[in-house]
Amino acid sequence: MDSNHGGKEGLVGAQANEVEIDIFEFAERGEQVPHARTYRVRIDGETVKVQTPTPTGEELLHTVGKRPCAFELIAEFRHHENCVIEPHEKVDLLRHGLKGFITAHKEIVTIFINNDPYKIERGEHTVAQILHKVGQTPEGYVLLEEKGGPPLPVPPTVPVNICGCEVFFTQPQSGASS
Repeated sequence: MDSNHGGKEGLVGAQANEVEIDIFEFAERGEQVPHARTYRVRIDGETVKVQTPTPTGEELLHTVGKRPCAFELIAEFRHHENCVIEPHEKVDLLRHGLKGFITAHKEIVTIFINNDPYKIERGEHTVAQILHKVGQTPEGYVLLEEKGGPPLPVPPTVPVNICGCEVFFTQPQSGASS
């Protein structure tokens, strides 16, 4: 073992399985990341712990409280390369040069209307634009938004700010035929 790399970071072989590994430290030194029980991974500068060397993009986003309907995960490598990780794609934390991850707001996000996913551009939208996704209009339907409680009607004259992951429901207008 190289005497310049004492401590946990310098462990190799069977002993490495007993320690917690910080993948950033290995990338900075240009060394191969060994297998471990726990991996310390940086996401947006925050260090999180992961128990598998091959988490999915969605699992990594979840560790920092973000969801793939609004954010994308980007792997950062030692030589300034970046790579977008899809939500169900497995990431190899042992990949040489992997420093960590950053997240970015998606421009095209996913919202849910009547429990079905729909793609829409992030930003302000009218109730009519959202209802159009399901082939409905404000004249015949009310748009309801769920925000941690029962769904409440969205006024048709107020713009709706879409960030991603919003949950909407529709119901026929009183006296309107469906």
